[in-house]
Amino acid sequence: MIRMTVSFWRAIACAIFASAACAGHASAALSTATYVPCCSTEDIGSFRAELTYSYSGGTSATVMITLSNDVDPSLGGYITAIALNPNGTASGLSFVSSSSAAFKNITAPISAPPYGTFAAGAGLNAGFLGGGNPSSGISTGSSATFTFMMTGSSSALSALDAETALNQTGYGMVVRFRGGEGGWSDKVIGCALPAPGALAVLGAVGMLSTRRRRA
Repeated sequence: MIRMTVSFWRAIACAIFASAACAGHASAALSTATYVPCCSTEDIGSFRAELTYSYSGGTSATVMITLSNDVDPSLGGYITAIALNPNGTASGLSFVSSSSAAFKNITAPISAPPYGTFAAGAGLNAGFLGGGNPSSGISTGSSATFTFMMTGSSSALSALDAETALNQTGYGMVVRFRGGEGGWSDKVIGCALPAPGALAVLGAVGMLSTRRRRA
């Protein structure tokens, strides 16, 4: 019964994060936001993503993400892929480069079950679910930077910022972990902070998870 309760509240937290921030945000030529885990398949993987949105006119904008692996070192695990969905007002999103040469463009659509498909991403050996030896990925305590190009009309792109650049009605970011101690892997959804009402729900989920581990 406890396991079902945890899954239920985790699903609610995921849904709240995915649908939050529907209210308007002030547009900016350059803005930043922090993305953190809001739900995952295994509740193990942890990361911090600093997203910078840059728009200076025309029909393209830059999305830059510095992605850090925050998993407890005792658990091991590597970030081996990241995938994004743009805000629905944009017309496209594509991978440009990474500070880690091990990460390559993943051909879209990118399948990330159970979270559906994503429009752009990068992974080891150009894969999301697999992709060779995970030790080539981002280890615990380390980070890498990823650059994407977003396209769309000038009116659409100028209205976005770092909090709203990614999908607001579904999943905007998913991070893949592999190679953990004991063979664990995870797919973790990332959501922008702050997200109204979501932190309280995540606190409840955390307490339920703690009770489950102690049971």
